[in-house]
Amino acid sequence: MSEMDDQGVRNAVAFVPATSIQKRFSDAEAAKFDRWLAAHDAAIRAEAGDEHHTMDELYEYRMLYNAHAARGWLADGLSVVKSWHHSDGEKCFGGGWFIVTATLPTGQVSNHYAAEHWDLFDVPAVELPPEYDGHTPNVAAERLRQSAAEYRKTETEDTK
Repeated sequence: MSEMDDQGVRNAVAFVPATSIQKRFSDAEAAKFDRWLAAHDAAIRAEAGDEHHTMDELYEYRMLYNAHAARGWLADGLSVVKSWHHSDGEKCFGGGWFIVTATLPTGQVSNHYAAEHWDLFDVPAVELPPEYDGHTPNVAAERLRQSAAEYRKTETEDTK
């Protein structure tokens, strides 16, 4: 085998289980892999979280904030539902997951959660959620940002 370049090392990281590296690569290639991994360890960890939280913690916080937001939106009269299915009738990710969809004045936002968190979202359960409008995570984030700004503006006007 020839010595791996950085792309080859990245491919190895992505597709070769760690337990098989010794069997599949020469000692020189394994050493290069170790050097590459050590050199990129901080960047990998930074992408996998921040300096204070792991990705698992960040996802859990997001889920908990969203559960509170969903209750608040529902209390404000907005449509918020949860379903085991996408709007096309397919089970979310083949099963074991559900979707929470909120229709804000600025548009639809949604997130998926593992089945064990179903009871955390105290919103109506439906067979099918509203038809998916094609929003991306960036579009949903902008809708949330605009909704927060509009809410803040309304609150300011109400106190005058």
